[in-house]
Amino acid sequence: MEQPQQPMRTLQKFVGKHVIIKLKNNKTLRGVLVNYDDCMNVILDDGEELDVKGENVVVKYGKLLVRGTQILYITSEEALG
Repeated sequence: MEQPQQPMRTLQKFVGKHVIIKLKNNKTLRGVLVNYDDCMNVILDDGEELDVKGENVVVKYGKLLVRGTQILYITSEEALG
């Protein structure tokens, strides 16, 4: 069984990579993780909102700031395979 990782170390590994963020309001965002802070606020480049299935782009935002209080989870697109 894999050991649990600390969230900040995991986020550090994601910097510069494409990530998918699921929000509490059931929206899904995708973009390149530029930076984050201790409150898990994140900045994305090329940010875009995906449809409910997470397949098609609904809105392209460009640079995007996402508040950590609204995030359910963050995953790497590489992890989804």
